[in-house]
Amino acid sequence: MLKGREVLHRVVRNLQFPKTVRMRNQRPIISFTFDDFPHSAVVNGASILDRYRKRGTFFVAGSYCGRVVDGVVQYCAEDLPRLFSAGHEIGCHTFYHRRVSTLTTGMLVEEADLNAAFVAHHLPNVVMRTFAYPYGDVSVGATLKLERIFAGCRSTQYGINKGAADLGRLRAARLYSGVINFDDIVRLIQKALAPNSWLIFYTHDVDDVPSKFGCTPALLEHAVETAVSLGVEILPVSDAIGVICHGSI
Repeated sequence: MLKGREVLHRVVRNLQFPKTVRMRNQRPIISFTFDDFPHSAVVNGASILDRYRKRGTFFVAGSYCGRVVDGVVQYCAEDLPRLFSAGHEIGCHTFYHRRVSTLTTGMLVEEADLNAAFVAHHLPNVVMRTFAYPYGDVSVGATLKLERIFAGCRSTQYGINKGAADLGRLRAARLYSGVINFDDIVRLIQKALAPNSWLIFYTHDVDDVPSKFGCTPALLEHAVETAVSLGVEILPVSDAIGVICHGSI
């Protein structure tokens, strides 16, 4: 018979990983994601992906539109249709870029609803299917709620999704110029070269002089080019979820 502490630990594990799925993709997948997102992620980041005929995911915080945040110029309203028409995915942050652990369930839903209304105003009939946790901040309650709203939620917990993926807290790797170099990228992608494997990169701005949360265009292009040369499929997060859940590629 399980003791009280063992029962509690089992309950917590079940609460944290209720949407773990067995991955069915035959080829490895990489997703490139951009949080918040700065205008340079559109001008430079999306343009790099476009040159390779690949698509990324841009997680929007509606309140950031047209602003300068911490010295970084954020996206403008015109960037949304530009990205969408090119085939990129628009994903969801919280509207005010608030940490989910600080929000009640009602506040969390309100943030998601505000973001949905904001995106629908600029992109009628577009529904955001994926979420990224601002600041990488998570809580059990928020995850339980968000994974009922979205097909998948990307965390900042480091790692490659292999064999099985927790759709409520997908693992990812920073693509920041200050923490990863060209050789590191090659080694990381090589680790992801296996069936039932999915590597998600995340960054913010893409600039020649990036913030500490961003990368240079050269670093991003190196990552994209390496993935393409190694035959890795590059997909937006929502498309990748469809593949790992249902198979193909």
